[in-house]
Amino acid sequence: MKNYQKAIIIIITALLLGTICIVAGAQTKVITDKQGNYTAVVKTGAKQGGKATATGRTFTDAKGKTYPVYESKNGKLFIIRTSAKTGKNYNQYLQQ
Repeated sequence: MKNYQKAIIIIITALLLGTICIVAGAQTKVITDKQGNYTAVVKTGAKQGGKATATGRTFTDAKGKTYPVYESKNGKLFIIRTSAKTGKNYNQYLQQ
């Protein structure tokens, strides 16, 4: 009986922590203007690590697909790929 009660307590705790994490992540950051109105703060450049610039060069992978090459603010070269499963973009950094 004690193991059953411990399992229920662990499950309830996990559900509560999960709910807290979801609620905390769903908050929108805002700023107030002179009239007292709220404006959402927009994150810029989060996917590309800040200010990324196009180099004008291209990268061709083993399958023959060509991608434009970008340079991060730290001087690292990368290409932007799209996942076939999820459709999300991600940066693939190139080793020199």
